[in-house]
Amino acid sequence: MALVLRNIYQTFNYFFTEYKDPRIENYPLLGSPWPIVMIIILYLKFVNDWGRRLMKYQTPYDLTIVMNIYNLIQIFLNLYIGIVGGLNSYFDPDYSWSCETINQKDNPVRRKLIFITYLYFISKIIDLLDTVFFILRKKYNQITFLHTYHHAGMVAATYIFTKFLAGSHATLLGLINSFVHVIMYFYYFLTSFKPELKKSIWWKRHITQVQLIQFTILMLHFGVPLVGGYCDFPKTLLFIGFTQNMFMFTLFADFYIKTYIKKK
Repeated sequence: MALVLRNIYQTFNYFFTEYKDPRIENYPLLGSPWPIVMIIILYLKFVNDWGRRLMKYQTPYDLTIVMNIYNLIQIFLNLYIGIVGGLNSYFDPDYSWSCETINQKDNPVRRKLIFITYLYFISKIIDLLDTVFFILRKKYNQITFLHTYHHAGMVAATYIFTKFLAGSHATLLGLINSFVHVIMYFYYFLTSFKPELKKSIWWKRHITQVQLIQFTILMLHFGVPLVGGYCDFPKTLLFIGFTQNMFMFTLFADFYIKTYIKKK
């Protein structure tokens, strides 16, 4: 058993050493994967156990000011990622919209895109505070499987993407997702001043529709080159990108139907 575990560890260590992107070598949290593994474990433990026990005999905290600051930071951070990332990829002649293979081009434009990719990865770690705020405010009904799976999964996925695939075909995921988050956090910020908007189905319904559009675009982005076979991007990664977005589309569509169609 010890020999098996040792071989697994050596293989794992070889993969993370041999295939890492040297352009991100000096960025914090992009070295060993164990800090990220610990962040995800601590997040899930707090959400499902520690946080609930901490708040069991506590009254919900009023986090209005903290959350307003948090929402503003998220709005401007995601707007910066979306706009600057878009200018340094989809509007750069060196970047292919239909098929951008894994490469380690090193020039000023690519270095800026790498930095934007890193910021997107950090933003997914910051996103975990969404659930922490739910716990501290005792909004347990909003902590669903979809919510926790999405947040924890995005931290793991963006770590892998930033470490091994930065600037490749999957870049579109971060760009679209950043603009979606601008809309979401603007809504959260707005409802802190106009609480009546929380009861408005219009806002929530259309935010969910934007998310469904996001997953549809990304399914096409990964699915078309997968079926067409014209792209040199690894087929396994195209398949994972397609199936993951199809899974998320299914979860969000199920939520949309149950919340806005069946209830109506």
